[in-house]
Amino acid sequence: MTKNEAMEVLSFHSCRNTNVEDPRWEFGFVGRLRPSGGDLNEDNFIQIMESIRILKEDLSAEKIDKNLVYDITSIIRLTRLWCLPPNGGVNKNMSAHEQERLLQWVSIIEKTLFYLLDGADDSIAFQDYDCYLQDSTEQLLKAELLRMI
Repeated sequence: MTKNEAMEVLSFHSCRNTNVEDPRWEFGFVGRLRPSGGDLNEDNFIQIMESIRILKEDLSAEKIDKNLVYDITSIIRLTRLWCLPPNGGVNKNMSAHEQERLLQWVSIIEKTLFYLLDGADDSIAFQDYDCYLQDSTEQLLKAELLRMI
C-alpha cells in the first residue's frame, strides 16, 4: 500500500471521504458504527493501523497534514461519541462486549497517534497494536507499565 492509498483508506474509515457511493464509506470503521451499519469488522481496525504504520513518518514530521490527523481523530472521537458509555450514543444496539472491543481498538489507535506525534520509535508507538495482534492482554498491560517507567 502506498502513502496515498493509506490516506485514502483512512478517509473512508473516518467517513470523511466525499465519495459516499463507494462501499468503503458505508462499510468502513465509522460507517459500521451507525445503527444500521452491521457487525463490527476487525479487518477495518487492522486496515487503520496498517495505514498508520505506512504513514508513521508523516505523523512524526515537523509539519503534518491536517486532514491525516483529522481522519484519525474523527475515528477516535466518533467511536466514543456514538458507541461508548456513558451515553452509548446513537448506536444503542451494541452489546457490552462490542463496546469493550471498540474501546480497546480506539485506545490502541489513540496511543499510537499520541506516540507518533511525540516522535517515539516504532517499538513504542506500535507496542499495543503488536501485542493486540499477538492476542495477549498480559502483554498489553506490560506495554503500558513499561511506558510509564
